[in-house]
Amino acid sequence: MSRQLVPRPSTGDPEINATQAAQKPRKISTACSACKQRKTRCTGNSPCEACATRGSPCVYDVTSDQRRKIANQRNMHDLLEAQTSLERYKHLLGGMLATFRAGDPEENEDLLAVIRSGVDLSQLAAHVRNARRASAAIDQAYAAIEFVIDGGPEELPSPYQLLTSIRSGSGSGGSLSSTSGDMHALGGFLDPTVNQDAQERDTTQDGT
Repeated sequence: MSRQLVPRPSTGDPEINATQAAQKPRKISTACSACKQRKTRCTGNSPCEACATRGSPCVYDVTSDQRRKIANQRNMHDLLEAQTSLERYKHLLGGMLATFRAGDPEENEDLLAVIRSGVDLSQLAAHVRNARRASAAIDQAYAAIEFVIDGGPEELPSPYQLLTSIRSGSGSGGSLSSTSGDMHALGGFLDPTVNQDAQERDTTQDGT
């Protein structure tokens, strides 16, 4: 008497695939101390099935998780790289501010010329670093900078408000310029319309 063969289930059946996936043992990143000592398979639960059956303490040593160690080392490496990048930008920004605040007109003009020449940030940082090394006043101005920004972006003043505050003498950011020529150069860097307004005034005065 022959038996009737049952058709093989289709591999595309979602219910069967879900059942198989649920039955498939999941990988765990580390086993409990008891399973390691007995050299038995650990289910990774707390407590695991073996410890629950034996009634023994189920303790996991997180520091022995090699994959987690690798992930933590990678995260630490990324954090160190980000911190290094922030320090470089801090030196660049601080050096530029210190040059504008304590540098003479020639040093300010040199810095503006380098900025407007389109060099990359590495070359600009080298110029700012050399200016700090060559001038004690610029280096002292850099040391006096407090790298703290209060408030969100929407609370910060616009370039026009900042320039108006500096021109009126109410700015509290230190001596950003020592001469009117320095102020004009700095104003043109922060707000290009300053140079356009100055050119229009010069043209009007020449015509009169």
